[in-house]
Amino acid sequence: MSVPYAIHAGDGAPAALLERLASILPRSALLVGDAIDPRYQEDRRGRYSARPRFIARPGTTEEVAACLAACNDFAQPLVVQGGRTGLSGGHRIADGEAVLSTERMSLLGAVQPLKRTVLASAGTPLQAVQEAAEAAGCQFGVDIGARGSATVGGNVATNAGGIRVLRYGMFRAQVAGLETVLADGRCSPHCAALTRTMPATTSTNSSSAARERWAW
Repeated sequence: MSVPYAIHAGDGAPAALLERLASILPRSALLVGDAIDPRYQEDRRGRYSARPRFIARPGTTEEVAACLAACNDFAQPLVVQGGRTGLSGGHRIADGEAVLSTERMSLLGAVQPLKRTVLASAGTPLQAVQEAAEAAGCQFGVDIGARGSATVGGNVATNAGGIRVLRYGMFRAQVAGLETVLADGRCSPHCAALTRTMPATTSTNSSSAARERWAW
């Protein structure tokens, strides 16, 4: 399969790598050259962020694994980006790096009222999780101002707190399990349970559902 866009002269990504990624992802999910939107390079604090060699936008765990395996084989460094709302600089790009964006990974399962859990992909906006919980008569514990664009994956990675942190704890306190992909493309078991130092708090009030364990 041919590379879907002309390679920018300064991008420097190996053509063989782009060919492999093009065989993994839909046409619109691999951006190179002039197809790369400036938003991927922006930093809210005005710090330097380099032009990415390419943008890979996987939509499933399998596509993530295949993209990471390909980049690992070519020793291509990656920056993982979610909603790009953070101020810690984790989304900034160094020279020679490419971006793996989770923005297409927005799958959100049905809330399980008895278990107080919901399955959400890394690119799911926090607000979507909140609205799903509310529709099921529950409340998700974490809330931040950037709820409409901040994603679950970024919230877990940065351990977001927000405006209800004193009552419900940090974001990782809401996570019951994770499905992860390692840098070489290997996948963990589906939603492997996390080891906790403190048990989840049980509540009989459905409005306090966030005290239970939530699965992502």
